[in-house]
Amino acid sequence: MVQTEKAKVEMQQAFEQMWEELHQWRAEHPQASFDEIAAQVTPRRRELMGKLLIQLASQHGDGTEVEGVPCPDCGQAMSYKGKSSRDVTHLEGELALERAYYYCATCEGGIFPPG
Repeated sequence: MVQTEKAKVEMQQAFEQMWEELHQWRAEHPQASFDEIAAQVTPRRRELMGKLLIQLASQHGDGTEVEGVPCPDCGQAMSYKGKSSRDVTHLEGELALERAYYYCATCEGGIFPPG
C-alpha cells in the first residue's frame, strides 16, 4: 500500500508540473490556435501516460519473484538472468520498462517479462 501511495503522489506531482508548464506556455502564447495548443499538450500527456503505464505494469513486481518459470516452447524451467530494460512505444506513451529476463538453455531463447 505504501508503494501505491508513493506512486499516486508521483503522478500527482507530474500532472501538476505538466499543468504549470502548459499554463505558462499558454500565457506566453495568447493567440495560439487550438492545433498549436494541442501540439503542446500531446507530448506532455504521452509522457505522463508513459509514467502511469510503467507504474501499472510494475504494480505487482518486475518478475524477479517468479520461481520455476516454464519455457513457453519446451516447458523446461528457465534461469533468471537479471533485469533487462525494453523501450516500449504505445499510443499512450513511450517508456522504458525494466523487468526480469529469463533464459531457456534447452531452446536457447529468453522471455521478457516472464508470465
